This record gives sequence, structure tokens and C-alpha cells, in this order.
Amino acid sequence: MNKKCIFILPYFGKFNNYFQLFLNSFSYNSSFDLLIITDCVDKYNYPANVRLVKSTLAEVKAIAEQKLSFEVCLDKPYKLCDFKPAYGLLFEEYIRGYEYWGHCDCDILFGNLEEILTPLLEQGYDKLFAAGHMTIYKNTYENNRRFMSLHNGVAIYKEAFTTSDIYVFDEDCQSKHHNDNNVHSIFLESGVKVFSEDLSMNPSAGSAKFIQAKYIPQERKFIKQLYVKARYYFDKGDIFSLYAQEGRLKRNGYLYMHFQMRNMRVDKKITENNSIEILPDRFHVCKKIPANVNELREYTIGFPYLFWVNFYKKKIIRKLK
Repeated sequence: MNKKCIFILPYFGKFNNYFQLFLNSFSYNSSFDLLIITDCVDKYNYPANVRLVKSTLAEVKAIAEQKLSFEVCLDKPYKLCDFKPAYGLLFEEYIRGYEYWGHCDCDILFGNLEEILTPLLEQGYDKLFAAGHMTIYKNTYENNRRFMSLHNGVAIYKEAFTTSDIYVFDEDCQSKHHNDNNVHSIFLESGVKVFSEDLSMNPSAGSAKFIQAKYIPQERKFIKQLYVKARYYFDKGDIFSLYAQEGRLKRNGYLYMHFQMRNMRVDKKITENNSIEILPDRFHVCKKIPANVNELREYTIGFPYLFWVNFYKKKIIRKLK
């Protein structure tokens, strides 16, 4: 019997300061595995469902050139984002026996994959999601090579893999290249089964508050949503927001939460067993998850003042520079 899904994360250099929280959040998803390929030697508490493989960027570049049969441009770790759709081919020896494989960033916290993702995997999609911070593919020979299919008569993967610029091949978003020159277009055109709905909480990198930049499949782009006055939590493997609506407490669960370009501080008191409140600039120990609207409205002591002081302090410093 095949295993469910393995995520692949090549990463070179030092991990971010909340990498342990990333690992902790994945540990709750015991029916999923994570393969980390890295040169980082820092010590972390790796969960049982995480496999660590020591490697270098140069070694990954050599693997890509051997598997693809042409010279690629992969001189900086950030360029790996364009190679994500090829991981099923480049690292095929690690994904044997899995029904699905995926790639993910490490500036996220995982929610309840079993509850949210498993029902989708059981429907047999060939590709799930359109954003580069998490995408999942059915693990078949044909599917793992679909990224090499022609798009408008052009092998765009070769363009993506041989330029030093970030091509944004891995996700469906606007770039300096043609808007639809990406792997998502290839899958949509191929007629295979694709799931494009956005189940994440992806706060806009351009907003201090948590304002969601949500991928809209019908428009094939990320659109900033209206601000929702909510509080966000990680608790026992779940990522969710709580907000008041017509005097009642409402809850939204997410597949994961993404913290792109945010300098997040980590409360030193956090352990693997803590509930965590996720604030726009930090992860904070939460003593109690609000159970009603009144508790929801009790702000974390000192947060609003300290957050805005730090935010405007950074803004002033940037202007002075």
C-alpha cells in the first residue's frame, strides 16, 4: 500500500528563527512525510516524520543537469523556486511508494493536513494548488514530467531553468514574463484533474496587519481581501482564526499560514505543547484559546502598542537610510 504524501524541501543556508515551530507544526501530521535536503548543520528537534539529507546546492545543480540533460542556472538558493515543479523527477528515488509528493516553503506553519488535505487527495487530483509556497502533484511517471510539456509551442521549463532571473515557473502569478508562462498553465491545458482553490492564510507582504492575499482561480491571480478583525492561533496541529460575527464567535481553519517577508519574533517560552497566538510580528504563548466573543476581545497585553511602535520605528529607519 502506497504512503499518502511526501513534501520535498531543498534549503541551503541558515533556516529562519521560527524553523523549529515549522517542524513542530508538521509533527502533528503523522501520515505525511517531509524530506529536507540541506547544508545547514544547526541542531533542531526533527520529528519522526521528517527525513534530513545532507547535500549542497552544487550537488543539486549536478542532479538537475544529469536528469534534464542540459546545463541549468542554479547558482543561488533562491533560484530553486523555479525548479520546484521538477522535484518529482530530480528526487524521484526519495518519493517511491508515495501516492503524492509536494513542495513547500519553510516560512509557513502547517495546519491539519489530515482533516483538510486528505479528502482532496482521495479524489485523485493530478495537481493541487497554484501558489509556490505549497503545491502537490500525483506521483506518476507522466505527471512528474508534465512540467516539460510545451506551452504555446515553447518548452518554457528550459527558459525558466537557464535564466539567472526568477522566472516564477512554479506558481500562477503575474511576473515580468507572460502572465501564464508557468507550470499551472501547462497542467490546466493538459486536461488533467486540477484543484486550484486557495485553502491557506497568506497575509499580504505589503500590509502590517494580517490582510489575506488570496488566490482566485477564476481570475488566476492573488487579490488582497478586505481586512477582517480576527485573531490567529496554532493549537494542537490546527491553524485557525477566530472572529466575531453578529455577536457570535466564528472560526476559520487553514491548511497552512504563510509568513513571507515578515520578521517574526518567537516567544522563548514556547514549547512543542504550547498553544500559540500568531500576531503580525511574533509568535506568542497563548494561555487560553478564546471560547466566546468577550474573551476574543481581550487583547494580548501590550501587543497593539508595542507592535505599532516597532513598525513605525522600522519605517523611520528605512527613510533615514
